[in-house]
Amino acid sequence: MKKFLIVLLVLLVVSLSFGKTKLRVSSWAGALEAELDEKILAEFMRRNPDVEVIYEPIPQNYYQKILTDIAAGTPPDVFLLDAEMVPRYAEEKLLLNLAPYLSRLAEEGVAGTSLNEYFEVLVNIFRSGRAIYALPKDTSPVGVFYNKKLFDKFGVPYPSQSGWTWQEFEKVSASLTKDTDGDGKTDVWAFSFPSWVGVAVPLLWAGGGEVFSPDFTKTTGYLNSETNVKTYSFFVDLFKKGYAPTPDEAAALGGAASLFFTGRIGMVITGRWFWLTAKRQIEQGAPIDVGVAPIPHAPGLKNVTVTYASGWAVPANVADKRLATELAAWLSSEYAQRQRCLEGGLAISANKKIAEQQGALNKVDAAFIEMLSFARVPVGSQTKYYRPLFERTWAEAADRILIKGMSVKESLDWAADTIDKAIQKGEWQ
Repeated sequence: MKKFLIVLLVLLVVSLSFGKTKLRVSSWAGALEAELDEKILAEFMRRNPDVEVIYEPIPQNYYQKILTDIAAGTPPDVFLLDAEMVPRYAEEKLLLNLAPYLSRLAEEGVAGTSLNEYFEVLVNIFRSGRAIYALPKDTSPVGVFYNKKLFDKFGVPYPSQSGWTWQEFEKVSASLTKDTDGDGKTDVWAFSFPSWVGVAVPLLWAGGGEVFSPDFTKTTGYLNSETNVKTYSFFVDLFKKGYAPTPDEAAALGGAASLFFTGRIGMVITGRWFWLTAKRQIEQGAPIDVGVAPIPHAPGLKNVTVTYASGWAVPANVADKRLATELAAWLSSEYAQRQRCLEGGLAISANKKIAEQQGALNKVDAAFIEMLSFARVPVGSQTKYYRPLFERTWAEAADRILIKGMSVKESLDWAADTIDKAIQKGEWQ
């Protein structure tokens, strides 16, 4: 009898296991983030005992694997999607429009499905017309990190968290650039030159410019406008004055991050993700005390920046679209945001309530959260011609300016012409 009961119990467990709905989730998460994701998914399964979620981190060739699975008809039910991949995936009809499902689920009170929970700019990153193709995981605005200890050492006032102009930035840069050992060579620089496209574009916005036409069909007259030439020339002129190390100097000394952490550079314009490394450096004794300010803007203009994000998307060909949408929403829910952002500290929460708690705990995060009030969506989330076409062309344009000595106007004219010719041919790679 005892043997019979054991067999019956085993059969019951197996039966229940086979009766569960199985869902797959894919992301590019590293070890720490994967651990948090697994905790978040475990809670989803606890609340939904009839569902089994299989988590599949893909550390290499992520999008290649995702596209292969979608084409084979075996897509993950939910996958992490960088905002700058949305235009291509949406155009190829690979993504499910979550909007109608979210609307019904929100009426039922399902966690993470109310768009009002999220910062509007983050919802707009994944919006195309009335369609919504992903829910924001978290976000990282771009701002200016500065080393308070270096500012204090040279008696330089901190930049205002409410905003500052180019002229104020130039004054600070002149005061921070030093030859501290008297050998005739600069050994402390004001800032790391903003050559990376992800920082350069919001700098152009802060000067009043744009980089694409409103319909994203061309860049001529926008990327190479007089406004943008003036804006980027301002930073190039500061570079020529020696306020930023040359690419060769920075590389020889370990790069911009290393220079910042060793007190050799006073400011770095980058995203909130930089704070993760900075915190570790401070814990290990780096001579820095971090402050954050908005990126400087042209006189008479207001603060502006960009905020980058990835989101949880659902392939168009999943079997259970409603349940997959519910899982995507859970991965962006208040519970998930609390684990990932408030407790894990990985990024700024996309959830307004959790972000407010983050800001109350940390001044650095508070500064970045404030930036969401004037942040714009990334250009890459609006056109497929940004990645990799625009990114690659900008990188070469910056090299032509900084390394080859080409004028800003000549370089931006070349870049706009190159990009527009590719757009006319439909070439985005």
